[in-house]
Amino acid sequence: MNILIGYDGTTSADQAVEYVWRTFSANGQLRVHILYVESIPYVNGEFGVLPVPYDVTRNNDLLKKAEKLCKEHGITPSLQNVVGIPAEVIVDVANKRKVELIVLGAHNKGVLERLLLGSVSEAVARRAECSVLIVR
Repeated sequence: MNILIGYDGTTSADQAVEYVWRTFSANGQLRVHILYVESIPYVNGEFGVLPVPYDVTRNNDLLKKAEKLCKEHGITPSLQNVVGIPAEVIVDVANKRKVELIVLGAHNKGVLERLLLGSVSEAVARRAECSVLIVR
């Protein structure tokens, strides 16, 4: 099975990795892609909203944490670190890698926070061409 895990270093993301291992590792070949998406940082400037220069490699520690967790369970993942709009990047990468399942950890945001900020998992579920599993 070809699975993409959206990973952000939180407990719920770790639970997503654990869930994939428990549920799918016995079902034959398992290909796991770990994707960390850093939201595009912006600043309000004299000429409007401008993106801030950003070093995509600064969050490699998160990917190393995910890789270590996977390897503890005998999974050798591919790792990718991208700057962008998380839901859009996750769906785009899933399509390019032809994954069968996207797995995301739930963050349990409150109603107001979801209304103001939106939910990455909800946006991915609406846009993805494959199945989406949200782990709680």
